[in-house]
Amino acid sequence: MEVFDVFGKVVDWTLKTKEAFDQAASVKHEFQKATQQAQMKRFREAVKIAEEILAPWAGKISLSQQWVKQVFLGDFLEQVKVKLCEWRQVINEADSLVHHADSLLETDAANPLQTQVLIEALALFQKSNSLMCDRYFIHSVSKCELEILKRQKFQALVGIAEEYTQSLWFQAAIKKYLEAQELYQTITVQRALEFLASQVKREEAYEAILKKVTVASLQGRLGSATALLKSALTNFPRSDGLELLKQLQRTVEGKIQFLLGLTAEKAGNLQEAASLYKVAQAILPDPTECKIRLGLVALKTQDWAIALSHLKGVSGEQAAYLQGFTYAQQGNLQQAYLEWQSVSHPDIELNRLILKTMSQQQRLRLLQNIEQCVQSGNFKAAQAASLQFLQKFGSDKLVEDNLKEHIQPHLDAAVWQNTDWEMIVARVEEIWISQPDMITLHNWVVATYYYALETHSGASIQNFIIALSTALANLTHAPALQNIPWLGTKPVDLESICFGLKRRIEEAIERCKDKDINDYLQLRDLQRLEYLSLHLMKTQPNRNIKINNIRLPPSCYNKYFNRWQENLVDVIEPNQNILRSLYTPWGLAVAACLEGDKQRAIQLKPIVKPQTSIEFFAEQLVAYHEGCYQLVQQKWREAMIPLKQASTEIKASVVWQQEIDRLCSIQRQEISQFKEHLEFSQFWYNLLGSQSARSYLAEYKAEQLWMNLANQHISPLKALQELQNIKQIDELNPVVLDFLEKVGFFQEMEIIEMLLENNKFEEAVSLAKKSNHKRVKFKVAEFFVQILANTVERRLGDLQMIHKLGRFAYEICPNEPAFQEVYRSLKLR
Repeated sequence: MEVFDVFGKVVDWTLKTKEAFDQAASVKHEFQKATQQAQMKRFREAVKIAEEILAPWAGKISLSQQWVKQVFLGDFLEQVKVKLCEWRQVINEADSLVHHADSLLETDAANPLQTQVLIEALALFQKSNSLMCDRYFIHSVSKCELEILKRQKFQALVGIAEEYTQSLWFQAAIKKYLEAQELYQTITVQRALEFLASQVKREEAYEAILKKVTVASLQGRLGSATALLKSALTNFPRSDGLELLKQLQRTVEGKIQFLLGLTAEKAGNLQEAASLYKVAQAILPDPTECKIRLGLVALKTQDWAIALSHLKGVSGEQAAYLQGFTYAQQGNLQQAYLEWQSVSHPDIELNRLILKTMSQQQRLRLLQNIEQCVQSGNFKAAQAASLQFLQKFGSDKLVEDNLKEHIQPHLDAAVWQNTDWEMIVARVEEIWISQPDMITLHNWVVATYYYALETHSGASIQNFIIALSTALANLTHAPALQNIPWLGTKPVDLESICFGLKRRIEEAIERCKDKDINDYLQLRDLQRLEYLSLHLMKTQPNRNIKINNIRLPPSCYNKYFNRWQENLVDVIEPNQNILRSLYTPWGLAVAACLEGDKQRAIQLKPIVKPQTSIEFFAEQLVAYHEGCYQLVQQKWREAMIPLKQASTEIKASVVWQQEIDRLCSIQRQEISQFKEHLEFSQFWYNLLGSQSARSYLAEYKAEQLWMNLANQHISPLKALQELQNIKQIDELNPVVLDFLEKVGFFQEMEIIEMLLENNKFEEAVSLAKKSNHKRVKFKVAEFFVQILANTVERRLGDLQMIHKLGRFAYEICPNEPAFQEVYRSLKLR
C-alpha cells in the first residue's frame, strides 16, 4: 500500500482536474438523456436526472470545480434549472388530477348500476396520463376501464333479462340474470330470480298448450287449435302465441278464400276464381293447391303459357299430368310424353299411346316440310324447320347431316353474293361463333381481311388480327394444306406460309399508323400478344385452350368467352404460367414485358384486382418488370411498391433475384447521401436478403452505429450489443468485424481506465492480461511504463515501487520490443 500512496501523490493533481472536467463533460450528455425522457413524457425520470446533474455543482465546491463551472458550463446549469422547474410543474398538475380522481373513487358506492363516478374518474386519469407517462396512471386507467365495462355488461344483461320478464320469457330471463349474478351479487337480481322461479310453471303450462295447438293445426283442426290457443293467451299473452294465433287466423282466412274460389270456378266465374285463388296463395303457408287450381283455370281459358307458369315447380302426379296436357295442347308432344312418364294412373297409359302416335305423325310432317323447303330453294325456311325439328325431337343424324352438308352451305354461299363487307363480316362471324370449325374460321378470316382493306379502321384491323391469329394457331389442320398432289411426299412449308400471312397483318397495321396513333399502338399491343402466344402454343401443340378442337389464342378466347364458356376445353399444362397469364386481363402487359417494352407494360396493366392464382402470377410478373424498369431509371423509391407486390414470385425465381441484385448494385453507385444509403440497403435486404444486400446493409448500419458512438449518443456496451445484432445480418462482413474489434477495444479500455482511477491496479492488470486485443495490452503496459519513467525522473518513489510498476507492464506485454530496455534495466524475465 505504501507504493500506491506514493503513486497517488504523483497522479492526484491530474485526477482531480480530470474528475472536474469529466463531470462537466457528462453534464450535457446527461441533460440530453433527461430531455429525451421528458419528450417521452417520463417527467419523474427527467427530474431525477436533472437533480443529479445539479447536485455536484450546488453548495460548497472546490476551486477547480468553480473554475470549470465558470469557464465551461456558463449559463447551461441555469437552463437545466428552468427545465427542472417546468417538469416539476407538469408532475404536480398530473399528481393533482390523479389525487382528485382517487378522491372521486372513494365516493363510489360500488353500485353496478351506477358508472358516473367511474367515468368522471377515468376522464381525470386519462388527462393525467396524457400529461405524463406513469405506471400508476396507466394502471388506474386500465382498472377504471375494466370496471366500467364490467358494470355496463351487468347493466346490459339485467336490461335484457327485464325485457324477457316483461315479454313472459321467464326461463330465458333466468339465464340472463344468472349471467349477471356471476359479475355482481345484488339483492335486486336475487329477488328477480326468486320471482321468476315462481313463474316457470306458468310458462311450462303455456308451452305445453302451444305444442298441442301446433299438432292440431298440422292435422287440419284449425278451429279447435284457435280456440285452445285463445284460452291459453288469456292467462299468458306471450308474443310467440299471439304470432301463431295470427298465422292460424290467416290460414283460416286463406282456406275460406280458397273455398270461395272453388265455388266461383264451379259457377263458371273463372276470372273471379283466379283472383280468389291468388289471395289464398298469398295467405296460405302451403300454396300448392292454389297453384294447381290456378293452372286449371288457365287451362280452361286455353292460356297455355300462364298455366305452365302456375304449375312450374309443383311436384306430384296431378301437376305432372296437367303440365303434360298443357304441352300436348301446345303441340309439344315429346315434352308432354316425358311429363306423363311420371304419372302412374292406369287411365293415362292410353293417352301416352295416343301421344306417341301423334308425335310420330308430327315428326313426319316436319320432315316433309324441310324437304319441300329445300326443293323450293327456300333454304332459310329449311334451316328454321330443321332447327325446330331438332329442338322438338332431339338429335337426328339425317336432319343434322342435311342441315350441315346441304342447307348451311347454300346459306353460306348466299352471304358472299353481297357487296356490303360489314354485313358479310357480321354474318360470317355469327356462323363462326355458332359453329366453330376450320371452314367457318377460314370464312371469318377472309371476310375480316377484305373488310379491313376497305375501311382501314382500327376496329376492323383488330378483328382481322384476331381472326388470322386463330387461323395461324390451327394452320397444321387447315384442309387446304392437306394432301396437295403436286408436292408429292414433300411436306408443306408452314413457316413460309405463316410468314406470308403475318405480312398481311403488318401491312394492315401500318396503314393505320398515320390515321390514329392510339389505334396504331393498340394494334401493336394486340399483335405482340398474339405472336407471343402463337410461339408458346407451338411448343405445346396439344396442350391449349380449344373449342370443337379449334385452338384459341388469347384474344379470340377473351372475345368469345361469354358465348363459348360452357364448351371450352382447357388442357394447358398447369406449370405453363406464362402462356396461361396471356389469357388474363394482364395479357397485353405481360406480352409487353416479355418483349422488352416495360414502359408500355406499365401503361397497359389493368386496375382490376386479381381473383385466381394465375392472375396473381400475371400481376406479379408485370410488377417485377415495372420495378426493374424503375431501377434502370435509377428511381428506386418508385420501384419499391411494385417489387414488394411481386415478392412472392421473386422469391421463387433465381433469375429474377439475380437481375434485381444486378440493378440494385448499379443503383447503389448513384446514391451519395448516407441516409439514403441506409434506406435503400434496408429495402434491398428486405426484398431479397441476398449476400450483396446483406453486406451493403451491414456496412451502413455499422457505420451509423460508429458515428453514434463517436458522438457519444450510445455507450460502448450498447454499441457492442447492437453490433452483434448487425453481425447476424452478415457474419463475415469485414467492416462489421473491424468495428467489433474497435468497440471491444474501447469498452475494455473504459473499464480499465475506471479501475486505474480507483487505484485498483491489480484488477486492471488482470483484465489487461486476459484481453484479446493487443492494443489494450499495449496501452495499459505503456501507462505503467510512463508512470515508472515519471517516478524515476521526479525521484518520487523507492526501488520497490519502481520494480512493481515494471512488473505490471512485463506481466501484460512481456515480449513488447518497445519496453525491452526497461525490462532489462529492472532485470525482469
